[in-house]
Amino acid sequence: MFVLRVLTLLNFKLKLDLMKKQAFSLMELMLVVVIIGVVYAMALSSLKPPKQKDIEAFSLLTLPKYLRENFALQDAKLVCFEPCGKCGILVDGQWQEDEIELFKSTDVRSYTLDVEGFAKASEFAPHDIEDGYKQACFILHKYSNDAIEPIILEEKGRFIYYKAAYEEVKSYESLTSIQGAYQKETNTIRTQQ
Repeated sequence: MFVLRVLTLLNFKLKLDLMKKQAFSLMELMLVVVIIGVVYAMALSSLKPPKQKDIEAFSLLTLPKYLRENFALQDAKLVCFEPCGKCGILVDGQWQEDEIELFKSTDVRSYTLDVEGFAKASEFAPHDIEDGYKQACFILHKYSNDAIEPIILEEKGRFIYYKAAYEEVKSYESLTSIQGAYQKETNTIRTQQ
């Protein structure tokens, strides 16, 4: 009888041990939930469009590169509204970012060059945003083939020339120096033909 009783106790204890081994502890379950949460947060953050902190990383000289890297094969426009304090990014007709503070000054002008290389002030159509139509003061347009619409930006006494090709964006001291560089470049191309 004693042996039977001991065997019954051992069998019961063995069943309890097996039951304990088959279940997860509370700590193990909490650890799994935390890991799933971290993976979910990482996946979700990679799907969001760039935020202001990411946009602050670029400068006026790296705008085309930023648009090409973040909106490849898409039509993207950086549109700045008068009085040139706030800008937004329009991608394939949809606003992605609308509160970018890009300029240190509101005294911003933009120009285009005609075929002769003479600069003229740029004129932009108003853009439809949530508050209605607003007049644009600067637009940097990157086409879906990644070409940039040529434009010159003037801010705080410096001139930045955004060329159509993948050339390095340069800062100039005056508008006439850009015009001279453009005319020299086009004369070189004409003599090579």
